[in-house]
Amino acid sequence: MSENSTNTTRIKPTYFEIFTKVLNELSWREVSDFDEIIKSEHKRILNLINSTNSEVLSSYIWDFQIEKSEITLENNQTTIFEDFGGKIISVWEGTKKYKYIHPSLLAGNNQNNSDYYSNIGDLIIAMPSNKQRKLSVIYVSDFYAQDENGEKKLKMENKNDTSILPLPYLEPILVYGTLIKVKANPSFAKFGYWRTLYYNSITNLRTSGTKSYEDSPRITFG
Repeated sequence: MSENSTNTTRIKPTYFEIFTKVLNELSWREVSDFDEIIKSEHKRILNLINSTNSEVLSSYIWDFQIEKSEITLENNQTTIFEDFGGKIISVWEGTKKYKYIHPSLLAGNNQNNSDYYSNIGDLIIAMPSNKQRKLSVIYVSDFYAQDENGEKKLKMENKNDTSILPLPYLEPILVYGTLIKVKANPSFAKFGYWRTLYYNSITNLRTSGTKSYEDSPRITFG
């Protein structure tokens, strides 16, 4: 087991432990160590664990994915490259929220105020200002996993990596979500049971979070 490093000592199941639980549910023989995973079907399960993880995390702006980064624009500076590892939700200067405008319209904007921004990839573009500006960028992270030291990463790769999904939802979402992808056959005896547990876990995760989001998670089978 690995520790969840986000201000808690609760234990999260690792990539290898999720893999082992999937094998157990399938009544397949366990693998004693991560380095012994050589069969193509086992590698497929590892890939499906990651695809289930990314599918759920990319389906909605979950509150535990929202992060903030500070940037500084100097006098009359209008552009800055900053890789946040995610998609920008909003930009603030103190208590003033900047208005988003499409990049193609920004250059022709004749507004006198400076509270407009746009972005292209990692390039953030703002209207000119004759003062230094310290901006807070709120974004939803695209880093869906973390290593055993708590460093965020795009996906699980190593034995002790884990998902950023919170407890107690992480295990049932990844185990049962993976299982319905492995079998992908509604007529299979356990398929309905696994699917119910998967969707129930997502529903419980949804209702446990911030209640202000208007959209519901959109989960589909890949």
